[in-house]
Amino acid sequence: MSVGAASVAAMTTVLIAHSALGLRPAILDLADRVRALGFRVVAPDLFGGAVFEGGPEGYAAAMAHLDTARASAVAALHEAYAACSAPMVVIGFSMGAMAVQRLAEREPGVVGAMLVAGGGRYGAEFGDDGRWRGGIPLALHRMIDDEWVDAEPAARLVAEAARAGSDVSDYAYPGRAHLFMDAGLPDEHDSGATELFHARVQGFLSRFSA
Repeated sequence: MSVGAASVAAMTTVLIAHSALGLRPAILDLADRVRALGFRVVAPDLFGGAVFEGGPEGYAAAMAHLDTARASAVAALHEAYAACSAPMVVIGFSMGAMAVQRLAEREPGVVGAMLVAGGGRYGAEFGDDGRWRGGIPLALHRMIDDEWVDAEPAARLVAEAARAGSDVSDYAYPGRAHLFMDAGLPDEHDSGATELFHARVQGFLSRFSA
């Protein structure tokens, strides 16, 4: 029996970490959808209210903000994790994907992880010295031509997790958008991919239902 399957007798908590654009309505919508499935959901605001729009100017402003807010955002995520009860599934978007990946690798209370438009195995030279814990289910979601996602680190993580005995899904959607599931970003949003993404979130989480 997998670590995830063996650990879901209690209600599972789902911890959602937003992207560098902040706690946007799309994240809150996802939290509501997951909550409606019967899970306890925590979606902390890691930026203390700062929210950014998409497009070149919005992303530039977000990245400039992240230069000064990264440490406090990581601290806020760890504080949110510590306040939650296990078992826990983590979902992270872009910046948040790498952060929850590290939680999944290091924290025994995490029983599953979804990395959206981010995450991967980058190597110690980039401060990435983690190893995937065997038996922890993993799902990655990205658009195939997303310029913000490096496919090689993602592939390395997929191979590492599978060889460690984890059930791994690697979903590549057609397109080049980054946060394709955010309806508030008209230049990026893809309604068809979003519908499929939500269905896959539900499917992934179904294994953790009590």
